[in-house]
Amino acid sequence: MLLFGMMPAVMAGFLLTALPRWTGSLPISRPGMLSLAVFWLAGRTMPFCYPALTAPMAAGFILCIAGVLALRVIEAGALREIKVVLLLLALAAAAIIPVAGFDAMPGGLHLRLALAGELGLVAVIAGRIAPALTASYLALRGQTYGPRLPRWFEVAAALSLAVALGLWTCDAPGQAPVSLIAAGLQAARLLSWRPWRAGRYAGLVAIHLAYAWIPLGLGLNVLRAARLGVSDPAVLHAWAAGTVGAMGLAVMASMVRRQSRQAFSSPIGLRAMVATSAVAAPIRLLPEFGLPLQPSYAALCWSAAFLLFLAAYRRPLGLSWHAVRQTLPSRP
Repeated sequence: MLLFGMMPAVMAGFLLTALPRWTGSLPISRPGMLSLAVFWLAGRTMPFCYPALTAPMAAGFILCIAGVLALRVIEAGALREIKVVLLLLALAAAAIIPVAGFDAMPGGLHLRLALAGELGLVAVIAGRIAPALTASYLALRGQTYGPRLPRWFEVAAALSLAVALGLWTCDAPGQAPVSLIAAGLQAARLLSWRPWRAGRYAGLVAIHLAYAWIPLGLGLNVLRAARLGVSDPAVLHAWAAGTVGAMGLAVMASMVRRQSRQAFSSPIGLRAMVATSAVAAPIRLLPEFGLPLQPSYAALCWSAAFLLFLAAYRRPLGLSWHAVRQTLPSRP
């Protein structure tokens, strides 16, 4: 549900909203957005109605998003954004692998490929919104953001992450040194966003905490590859719960705040959401290290985090739903 259900929807909402700003292209129409929403909802009902169609529907939704983005990227000539389309194609391939009969491959190839694709998308998205939000937050307080990392460093960090995730996905040899290099570059990238300067805004704290699990997961993979007591599920849960799940909440909160034109405030509901989602990741990870803690505690924290998100943004979400209802045809 996380990898092929929730996160494709979150990333679709963000990418379809942000891509016009990135490329200068036209946004997707409201009927198009509603059609994609209906497609996604139909896919979520498949496990209960026609389980065999669950994976094809998930892959189909992701391919639709990739197709829309590809058309916008090509029309605008913004070919540097094609990496987003390629990552979505990898995610769609991961969704369809079990149906194609390859789910018996060792190491859970489809889950690794899906997680690697989503981590790549997180790296792209966070690299755009974290510096921009931090700069805006500081500018409102009369402070300057400071210099950003040079382009060559960003390219090196992206390539090292791609190679490390590729080796992990295939469970290939030589993972330890590559993961170590990638962890160092990703940690440096995170620190370059000056997370300590935006510590009073919970929305940015959520983004930085979620991204921190990328180098942490790479560090765990170094220990796993070196056979130092870290299991493969520990790495998977670090990235799935720590990065993907937490970043999904953080991105949703950021987009709702931006679209509703709210100030950089940290209401108690938002701070509680960040706290519960931040606690959920290590709680889910601790049983992998032999600590007697039930994973259901992590599930409880995640449920609380989503409920707190709805509570914190109930007003702008309610207004958005009212606007959507006005576009629907009235009953005769």
